[in-house]
Amino acid sequence: MYRHRKFDIRLWAYATYKNELFMAKEGILRVTSDEYSLNNENNFVHLTNICVQKHGDNYGKHEEGNIVSFQGLQAFLEEAYPDFKLSVKDHFLPRMRDIIIDTFLSARNSINPNRRKNCFEVFGYDFLIDEDFRIWLLEVNTNPYLGSPS
Repeated sequence: MYRHRKFDIRLWAYATYKNELFMAKEGILRVTSDEYSLNNENNFVHLTNICVQKHGDNYGKHEEGNIVSFQGLQAFLEEAYPDFKLSVKDHFLPRMRDIIIDTFLSARNSINPNRRKNCFEVFGYDFLIDEDFRIWLLEVNTNPYLGSPS
């Protein structure tokens, strides 16, 4: 939970026609508009997708565009869990990078099956962090939303 609200982490990667893989150095937290509670019947407490959240009554109430930077996540970790000395850069990004590499390697032969030259594919990787600060892959999207909702 980020300030009592659900979130996921979006990180982008792209692959070239030469099967080169690049990962963005920065990503974002996509945060829900309302505090999470099993008693809250508002569906916007569950879905972090910006294209869904923007239709909620509380969209942008806490953060512009319901987006938190990695710097914002780092500040939150230092405030909420100071004894753990967690670092987005040192603890979370290496695991996300490994997962991105593994998923790319598992699918690389089907990414550009016609072997077209001078093209690339953008991927949006969505991750979760569990209560033990382990990183989990939620999903990988092709042609992810790249716009700025705010």
